[in-house]
Amino acid sequence: MAHDPLVAEQLAGIDAAFLSMESPTSHLQGIGVVRLDAAAPRLDVEELRALVRHRLPHLDLLHRRLVEVPGGLDQPYWIDVVPDLDEHVRAGRLPEGAAPADLEAFVAEVAATPCDRTRPMWEFWLVDDLPGGGQALIIKMHHALSDGVGALALVAQLFDTEAGPIEASEEEPGSVQDEEPPSTPWLLGQAALHFLRRPVELVTTTAELVATAGRLRASVTAQAGLELAAPLVTPHLPFHGPVTADRSVALRDLPLDRVKAIARASDTRVNDVVLTLLAGTLRRWLLLHDELPDQPLVAAVPVSTRTEADLFDPGNHVSVLFVHLLTNVADPRERLELTAAVATGGKTVHTAFGPHTLTRMASITYPLVLSVPMGVYQRTQLAERHPAAVNLVVSNVPGPPFDLFLAGRRAAAFYALGPIFDGVALNITVISFHGVLGFGYITCPDRLDDLHRLADQQDAALEELASAVGV
Repeated sequence: MAHDPLVAEQLAGIDAAFLSMESPTSHLQGIGVVRLDAAAPRLDVEELRALVRHRLPHLDLLHRRLVEVPGGLDQPYWIDVVPDLDEHVRAGRLPEGAAPADLEAFVAEVAATPCDRTRPMWEFWLVDDLPGGGQALIIKMHHALSDGVGALALVAQLFDTEAGPIEASEEEPGSVQDEEPPSTPWLLGQAALHFLRRPVELVTTTAELVATAGRLRASVTAQAGLELAAPLVTPHLPFHGPVTADRSVALRDLPLDRVKAIARASDTRVNDVVLTLLAGTLRRWLLLHDELPDQPLVAAVPVSTRTEADLFDPGNHVSVLFVHLLTNVADPRERLELTAAVATGGKTVHTAFGPHTLTRMASITYPLVLSVPMGVYQRTQLAERHPAAVNLVVSNVPGPPFDLFLAGRRAAAFYALGPIFDGVALNITVISFHGVLGFGYITCPDRLDDLHRLADQQDAALEELASAVGV
């Protein structure tokens, strides 16, 4: 199929930024882990490939391939291609008598391998012989394709809401066909046109950012008495510094009803409880290592800006909120109350920042402008020599509130994992599903070599918080 360059889809600035900031040790991709009901019949990898093939025309993220502009002179483009499902949908198996740590090690190995940019940047792994029986589907997808909420929308399109097989009468979708990539002269010509328009874009964006800065000043001033989180105002932690390509993963569960009960008893929100719980978890681990700082940690919290209208759109629709994890507060009830107050203040400032400011900032940079300094930063290991921008990344994603079935097999649990990078070697993602909060911890073992010990503090942190509020 000939490619019409007039309709070639160019990546948005924030999507391209995820490509430009990637390195051999920082893989900017997301991982999803879906455990299937152990009582369900075994799903064969060929059956999974057939399902993906059937749904492929509706799964836009799975048939996009990157076309980069020579020299990084402009944002890349997407073209449609037919993915080789033998390469993208793979089978895996855990060792006989596997323990939960074996699944975590398998997921970590998948996360340690970057996506191949010469083909659509995703992989599915169907893993057999889980502890207790059953299977798991591991989904890996580059962040340039979508944010976490968009990836969940993809899962909703791949899975069904009922247990029955695909009906023979189901409307047969149209086929996906390979598109011819734009030529180098066309790519360079478009880059030149965009360069000529860039001064106007810079003036417009700068004016918008100045207005945003004014709103931010007013908002911060209005939060008098609250110590709000800010990047680079961070304590040193033992796992800061450059990361290697290796990964370690821990997957944990907590009952959502228990967390909701704590929120009701303390007149706070579930998200406040989750942040307080993670602060308690990290506090306990830091005390074990005699590394507890006397100032709070700073977490970057991605915030979805998607609306119902753009729920299934590709790309990233996100902003970021900075929050304190009050590991320096010993009393768990006081920690929860302060977390709720600081989180409210932070959200007010984030509203003043605006949902699209981050996207506008990214849109005025070239891939070359980001990739060159990022390469220098990584090669010189500057992450060792300055305060971390943030101590960790924390995501809290609401999962689907209904049953999901993969080729008739019920999904029993969901976990998600985000990227780590130099200076920020810990990412914790929380996703709710079926009355359970699934916690996905990911790090670089060369920076944090006892991740499971850290994650294991979670249960005790929950109990001390529940006791403090009388639940």
